[in-house]
Amino acid sequence: MKKLLLLALLFAPGLAEAQTTDDLFDIQRMQEIQLVMSSRDLAEMRENYLDAKYYVADFTWNGIRVRNVGIKMRGLSTRSPIKPGLRVDFNRYIAKQKFLGLHSLILDNALRDPSMIRERTSMAFIEHMGQPASRESFARLYLNGEYQGVYALVEAIDKEYLARNLGENDGYLLNHKYLNGFHAEDLGDDLSEYKTRFEVQTHQLEADSIIYSPVRELFREVNHPVDGAWRSRVSEYLDLDKFVTYLAIENFLSEDDGFLGYAGMANFYLYRRADSNTHRLLAWDRDSTFDRIERSIFERVDENILVRRVLRYEDLRKRYLDTLEQCARAASENNWLDTEIRRVSALIKDAVYDDNAKMNSNEEYDRAVVFLTDFAKRRPEFVLNEVAKARRAMTGSSR
Repeated sequence: MKKLLLLALLFAPGLAEAQTTDDLFDIQRMQEIQLVMSSRDLAEMRENYLDAKYYVADFTWNGIRVRNVGIKMRGLSTRSPIKPGLRVDFNRYIAKQKFLGLHSLILDNALRDPSMIRERTSMAFIEHMGQPASRESFARLYLNGEYQGVYALVEAIDKEYLARNLGENDGYLLNHKYLNGFHAEDLGDDLSEYKTRFEVQTHQLEADSIIYSPVRELFREVNHPVDGAWRSRVSEYLDLDKFVTYLAIENFLSEDDGFLGYAGMANFYLYRRADSNTHRLLAWDRDSTFDRIERSIFERVDENILVRRVLRYEDLRKRYLDTLEQCARAASENNWLDTEIRRVSALIKDAVYDDNAKMNSNEEYDRAVVFLTDFAKRRPEFVLNEVAKARRAMTGSSR
């Protein structure tokens, strides 16, 4: 009897081979996700797509079925009743339930990106540069058996992400929530001003004074007059070396909706260790990268108080330029960026063509991929030329 039970377990669907997150985020193959929910809940979710209400669903991937997960609509400009962007919380209704060790998973509908691969390619490049990044792959999504189109499977920034990328996860994680144009101004003494902009993801039960006081102090110090102590005061609340590296990678990728976004700061998390007041940035939502091939490496720098002041320091400006040069060479070496774009676009092409819920036509998809390959070929040289000019200007100003 025990032997028969063992054989049954070994050959049960989804158990014959141990599945891991490496399999889920394997970019070598197109995944398939099945979500099943009540037809009434589905109709309500589509009708009220601007709401953040959770609904019960069953989630299936590669023969593994997770029952009673929570799903809800997500996104700002990408919210859609036709092709819904979704967040899946595996432990919403069953405490401690996980899927391959994950508490949650993002199903990104990629509506703003006709190529559908900017998000994933950018995260892959950030990781290529040795920085924290969400793992991503692609899937055909079926909702109650009907094909919804191509989705990016995105690793959520949570405790599992922190442990994998930073080696610890006991600190304070805050998600920047876009409200309006924010360029690192001092928002005053009231902690609620920061609470509305930075949603805490960990330590939710702690007092606001513990969670948000270091954030308030960061922007307070940023806005103090620049004197001999400005840098040391700001450094207590922000790792400036990591910040400059983050900024350089973002600007190499020609991000239009990031820290120097068109409408102010956007799409990042703040994280600080439990025993520290010093924050670092974590990249999120990269579907607005690859904006322009000849986008200046100093675009909108003067609009942001923090960036404008940080880059006044010669060593930090040099680090910024050095990192941009490293990005350009890393993208060009062995045609890394071009190869990545071609490989991933080829993987998803058939599924994209079958995706009738996407906002763009198949012809627009093809043109978007061609633009990205052109970006991969031309952006590195443009950035290297800009870096060279900036270095000459630094040398001239120091004489």
